[in-house]
Parts: sequence; structure tokens; C-alpha cells
Amino acid sequence: MSTDTEQVGVGSTESVVDLAQRWYHVPALAVMMLYMLWVRFQSYGAVVRDSAVYFIGNDAYYHYRETMFAVKNWLSTMPFDPWTQFPFGTSTGQFGTLFDQLIAAGILVLGLGSPSDRQAAIAFAVAPAVIGTLCAVPVYYLGKRLSDRLGGLFAVLVLALLPGQFLLRSVVGFTDHHVGEVLFQTIAVLAMMVAVTVAEREKPVFEQFRDGDWGGLRETIKWSALAGLALALYLWTWPPGVVLVGVFGAFFAVALSIDVVHGRSPEHVAIVGALSLTIGAVLLLPMVEAFTFGSPTTMSLLHVSLALAVALGCVFLAWLARQWDQQGRDPQSYPLTVGAIGVAAIVVGSFVVPGVVDTVWQQMERALLLGQSDATLTIQEAQTTLSQPGGAMAFMFRNYGFTYVVAIIGFGWMTLGSLSMPDRYRSEHLLVAVWAVFVTLMALSQVRFHYYLAAVVAVLNAVALRGVFSLLGIPSFDRAKEVETYQVLAIAAAIVLIVFPIAVSFGAGGATAYQQANARQPGSVTTWDDSLDWMSENTPEPGTYGGADSEFAYYGSYSETNDYQYPDGAYGVMSWWDYGHWITVEGERPAVANPFQQGARTASAFFQAQSEERANLLLDALPAAQETDERIGEMSTAELRELVNSTSEQQQSEDTRYVMIDDQMAGEKFWAITQWTSPPDVDGMMRPGTGQYDNSMISELYFQDANGLSNYRLVHENERFSVVGNIPTRGGGQTWATSGPFAQGWNATGQTRLSLLQSGLNADVESTVKTYERVDGATLTGEAAPNQTVIAAVELETNANRPFLYTQSVQTGEDGTFSITVPYATNDELGPADGYTDSAVNATTSYSIVAGDNVSRSDYQRDGWNQNASISLEGTTNVSESAVVDGESVQVDLGEYDGGNASDGGNQTDGSGSDADGTDGSGSDGGNTTADLEPVARPALSA
Repeated sequence: MSTDTEQVGVGSTESVVDLAQRWYHVPALAVMMLYMLWVRFQSYGAVVRDSAVYFIGNDAYYHYRETMFAVKNWLSTMPFDPWTQFPFGTSTGQFGTLFDQLIAAGILVLGLGSPSDRQAAIAFAVAPAVIGTLCAVPVYYLGKRLSDRLGGLFAVLVLALLPGQFLLRSVVGFTDHHVGEVLFQTIAVLAMMVAVTVAEREKPVFEQFRDGDWGGLRETIKWSALAGLALALYLWTWPPGVVLVGVFGAFFAVALSIDVVHGRSPEHVAIVGALSLTIGAVLLLPMVEAFTFGSPTTMSLLHVSLALAVALGCVFLAWLARQWDQQGRDPQSYPLTVGAIGVAAIVVGSFVVPGVVDTVWQQMERALLLGQSDATLTIQEAQTTLSQPGGAMAFMFRNYGFTYVVAIIGFGWMTLGSLSMPDRYRSEHLLVAVWAVFVTLMALSQVRFHYYLAAVVAVLNAVALRGVFSLLGIPSFDRAKEVETYQVLAIAAAIVLIVFPIAVSFGAGGATAYQQANARQPGSVTTWDDSLDWMSENTPEPGTYGGADSEFAYYGSYSETNDYQYPDGAYGVMSWWDYGHWITVEGERPAVANPFQQGARTASAFFQAQSEERANLLLDALPAAQETDERIGEMSTAELRELVNSTSEQQQSEDTRYVMIDDQMAGEKFWAITQWTSPPDVDGMMRPGTGQYDNSMISELYFQDANGLSNYRLVHENERFSVVGNIPTRGGGQTWATSGPFAQGWNATGQTRLSLLQSGLNADVESTVKTYERVDGATLTGEAAPNQTVIAAVELETNANRPFLYTQSVQTGEDGTFSITVPYATNDELGPADGYTDSAVNATTSYSIVAGDNVSRSDYQRDGWNQNASISLEGTTNVSESAVVDGESVQVDLGEYDGGNASDGGNQTDGSGSDADGTDGSGSDGGNTTADLEPVARPALSA
């Protein structure tokens, strides 16, 4: 009985071993995927907060807009959006694609058809972590096909542990199409691998189509169709991914040539290429938005035609191979002929369809050949790997550890072995090799494309592990009973050696996947959020500015056009392009410039403008610019004026009404701003700390609070402050940058201002985000002595309790008359309900106006005018909000000139102002003359 029990026990043990050997990969894969999901959820607390749900990066916000449009309009798309790239609107192109549609579907399912805004935002934020984790599935099967199940699991292990671009773009909050690209591209490559392998097994020929042998073609057609569908899904996710068509085209050209050289028929693989690319082209056709051969960022005839070109190319090369065989030509000359035909096709195309060839070449340069412009290089994710801190090698080690070296070994083992030994050659190996080459070139050209390279590295590590099996004499680890103990130990040691550097924080500047994910934060949007909330609540809805009553729906459906005709009362917001999506989505206002880099040149020219007149002309000329913002930034002031004078009534109504500027724009991002255009009024490259910089609009607005400008008024500032200017570096030097936000509230910054003065740094304490309104301004008119200086001054206080001073000066004419245009009102009588702004900046005094022969703007001090100032006439006046926004005139009576003393004239009051915190006029004429609440002043500090 005991013997029977033992036999049953032995039998049961053997059954468990067999079961474990058969299914071990399933729980192992599940555990690794759970780990990937856990790592990617480390940013959840930073993204999902009690008060709001934030996203990481800029593009995530526009994806959210597209996704919510689909949620609110039952999976419909938004092909055109006038709420960005004001005053033209833009085709949404690579947004609102399958990526957003899938997330929208998930939100509707989770919300039972009616999700709340918070539910939708949380689901949207979580989506990239889920999609990133799902990437493990195609990576496993890719590794399994090139190795075995253990190799597939090893590929997933590498992917799960890798820090870097793929991880950072798949954490909670980074809801961008990048992670969707990786998922669908790996699926497309996997499907094509299966299709070519099936064709090599089934060996179909073209005669079977003629004879109707559908039974013999069934498997090849099925898998080719799935490969075409997978290609279409990828391009539906990201239209610029048309480069994958190029990958497949290069693969088929090389694969067919190798088959001919090795004496094999290339028709089997050619049939897969012809079928899959044709089916892919047919599936793309209904998604075409632009029936042109233009930019690949929008689904167009370019995508369809390139896919069909590859399909026809496969048929042609197969026919050519038959001719080669029938004519007894040397097979070795076939590849040379194919190459010559390719070159000839490009040459002919350059004459027949030059625009198409130029577009393809430009995209190849940008994506594969390090061909970015200086402006493009200001985009962090578009910089080259070679330009990364520490160099390319250091960057690669930080992001891949030893796995990249192992991937190179795996690549060599796979390709050299296949090409040197025809009996080992498999087309799917060549496909992976071509894919790896293209993706590597993409990653070297633009650092963001390392999110693709992570999957390639993981798969090639599986290949390298298969090579280790071969060296150890192991046919497959799936046959565990045949594996010796020393072989198991050797494989375990190899795996540990490979993954150790990425499993722990190893090397200078290195970080594990967990550490990187845990450190992921939404960034500056949490600071901008207060300013954008204020804008959405305290400025008029677009379509209602100035009392207009025009519908301009935020989630409206708009017909595509090159130049949208905005309704009365619509307006735009000027800022640097980084912040455009935040303005559109969080502020719910149309942005001029956006992270598509649309409007970037106009923004660059505006912030570098050396005069208020030129800045205004740029904004007024923009609606009439024939090439949107590509030309006006470098027009002369006279050319801009001429263009403005030619604007139509519609164009004149398309105003840019608000300007938002932050500490980084005035600090470290200023260099990027100067790279986009070279205005004619700027002599060479503008540098911070120079006179040109001080005269620029970016300085006038950020550091000077628009003091001395006529048409721009500060209406809100963020209540967090930063130090901006020359910041000490670790090396003992200084760099123009931003430090902060460091304090909550203006009153907490006194010690920082004091330390800046004492250290002699050319830096200042300013709000992190300032919002300005562009207004017509009220014109103060009156009389004084001929050729005298007339100065108007008013004390104001911001929502952050920061007092500052606005002054403006003008010379009287020969008849003694003067007119001064000022942008600030002394009351706050209008608001969004009236079609105007409820400004958070309020005057604490009336306007004080003086006239004199030698008076200057710096003569106004905290308690009024300097007692020693040469004032001849003095008076005060109030300015209504309606006068400021409608450009009305305000008559000022300064009394009669008595030869040098102020007489008791009309509307004259004590110039000392109110007893509210005033301003310190110790700055120079036109300087940042602001309040002295603390022991030190707040002008722009200098050594």
C-alpha cells in the first residue's frame, strides 16, 4: 500500500513538473507585468490630487482635449480646432487618433456611459501605465520567436527594468501617443514576422492567384491581412509613423535580393509584401484627412501612396527575379540592379513629383539622419543622443546599462549567422535586423525615439540569450529535463550580469526604473494652474469680448479650413509655445502658439520686439500674414505697418488680447526663444543683461510690469515667486536662469531680495506667472507750458499684495498740449459679464500728473513726488475702466503755468497718494520702479 502511495506520489510529482514546464511562462509573465504596472503607478500621487488631476508634459493636455471631445461626442473625432494656433486654427493631425479613441472608449465603459470629469481625468491619466504594461505581450512573443519562452520572458524582464524614455512616457500622467506607438509598432512587426514565416513554409506563388487556389493561399492571405491591419492600426495611432512603411520596404528589398542570391524563389515573401501593404493602404484610405501629398503628420495620400509603392515594388522585384532566372543571369548582380533601379526611381521622382520626394527626404533627415534645424533642437525631446550631457555613451549606459551592449551582440549573432549560413537564414530575423537599424538611427537623431529602442533592445537581449544557449549546447530551455545544473547556473549568472546595472542604481547619474517613476512630477503646470484658473473665471468667454454675443463652442465641431473666420468677440492669448496646450485646455482660451510649434516664430518675434509699437504691429499683422507666422517675425516695422493697413475687417477683429509670461521664459528658456527668428530690430543674438534684452517686450513685461507701456496692463500674477537672473552655479560661476518657486506670497520675499542686493547678483524676485491684457488705453489730455515734460503716475497692488508703480511720460508740443495713453484704470467697474476682464490688479491712488522742465519719472516716490523735483504744474484724475478698454480720452486740468510753481488748479489733490503701500521711485527713468515694503527696494538688481 505504501508502495502504491509512493507511485501515486511520484506520478503526481511528475505531472506537476510537466504542468509547470508547460505553463511556467504564464505566471512569470503575469508577475513581470504586475511589476511594470506597479512601477508606472509610482507617479499616481503626484498626478491625482484632491484638488485636481494633473498630467505630465504638454501634449498630454491636448490629448485630453481630443479624448474628452470623443467622450462627449460618442467617439467622434475633432479634425479641426480653432481653439489653438489663433487666428488660423489647425488640423489636429496626429491627435484625436486611435490612441485617444481607445482611451475615450475606456472612459465611457468605466463611467457607465456618463463619467464625471474627475473620473474621466483619472482614467485618462492611468491609461499610459496600462498601455505601457501591455507592451510586454508583443515583446514576449517577439523574444519567443527569436529564442524560446525563456528568451521571451527575459525580453520582458529587460523591458520591465529599463529606465529611460519608454518608462518615463508610460507612467501615470504622461498620456501621450508615444506609448501607444510602441505597442502598435511592436504588434505590427510581430504580425509581419509571422506572415513572412508562414509564407516561407507555405511557399505560395503568383500562379495560385490566377488559378484560384484559395485553399493553398489561405494561411498566407490570412496572416498577410493581419500584418496589413496591424500596420494600419499603428498609423491610425500615429500618422508620422509612416517610417514603418519604409522599414518594411527596405526589408522586402533586401529579403528578396538575398533570396535570389541564395538561389531561392523570392515570390513567397514578395506575396506577403504585396498583400500586407495593399491591405494596409486600403485600410488607411478611409482615414485620409488631406487629399494631398503634404506633411506626414496628417493622414494623407502620402501614406496610402507609399504603402502601395512598396506593394507594387514587391511585385516588380518578384517579376524581375523571374526574368533573371529565365535569362540565366548571375544572381549576384540582382542586388546591384535593384539598387540602381531604386536610385533611378528617386531621380525620376525628383522631376515628376518633386514635392513628394522633398517631403520624404525632409522626414528622413529629421527622423534618421540628425537633420534637425536650430529651432527644432530647442525642443528637448528632439535633441540628438550625441548632444546629451556626458555624451552618447554615458547616456546609453544610464538608460540601458549593459543591455545595449548585449543587444549589439544579439544583433550580430542573429544577422551574421543567418547571412553566413543559408540553412539558418530566416526572413523574420532579417526583418528584426532592419527594424533595429532604423530604430537605432531614429533614437540617435531624436532622443525621444529611445522609447522605440527600448523594445528593440529587449528583444535583441532575448536573441543574445539564445546565443548563450547555443554556446552551452542547450537546444532550448523549454526542454528542462535535458538541461544540466551547470548550464542552469551559467544562464542564471549571465542574466544577473546583464540586468544588474539596471536593477540597481549603478553608475554616475544612474537611476532605476522605480526611482525614475517615483520622481516623475507634473512640473510647472501646477504653478500655472492658478493663473489659468483665474483666466477661465475672470476673463470673458471667447466670442463675448467687448460685449459681443457670438457662439464659439469649446467642444464644437468645426469644418477644416486654412484660415478660420473667428466670430466677433473671439480673441487669442500670446505666450511661448510650450504653454499653448495648457492655455487651451486649462484656461479654455485660444492660444496663438502651441507645442505643435505653430505660432512659435510670431511669439519669438513678439517677445524680442524692441518697442511696444513693433510688438503691437506683429499681433495686428498676424491675421493677414499669408504664410501664418513664417514671415512676419522678420519683417521690418514699415513692412508690418503696411501689412496691418491692408487687413480686412474680419482680420482686424481677430485680436490677441492677453499675454502670459513666466519665470522660465524670462530665464533659461529665453535662449530658445531667440532661436526661432531674427527680428530686424535686434542686432545679432540677444543676450540677457544687455540693453537689447532690457528693452525687449519679455523684459518690459516680466521685470518692469509694463511700466511706461501704453497698451499692456498687468491683470493677474501668480502668488508664488522666483528668483530670475544670474544664478550662481556649482562651479562658482553664474548662469541666466530661474530659481524657485521659493516662497508663498510677496511679503515672504523680503529676505531673499535683501540677500540678492547684498550679493550683488543681477537678479530679481518676480511672480512665477504674470498675465497681461492688451487694451486700447485711456488717453489723458491737457495743457502745460510748451516743450515741458508731463508725467502720469499711479500706484497699484496685485492680487499677491505686491505694490508697484506705473509711470508714463510725454513732451508737450509747441502749443503746450499733451496726450498720454495709459492702460490702468483707477476703478474696477467691468467684468466678464460685461465682456471685459475682472482685473486682479487694482489702483490704490488716483493718477498724479505733473509737468515741469526737468522732471523725470523717477521723481515719483513712495509718498508722492520728490520734494526737490522741478514741478511746475500738478493735478490728479481718475480713469474709468471703460475709458481704458474703449480708448476714450480723459481731460486733465493742471491749472495755469505761473513760471515754475504749481498753482491750485482744476482737479488737483495732494500728490502723496494714499497711505497704502506705495512705490519706490529710486529706479532710473523707465526702470522697474516698484514698492519698498521691506528694508530694500525691488528694482532690477545689479552689481
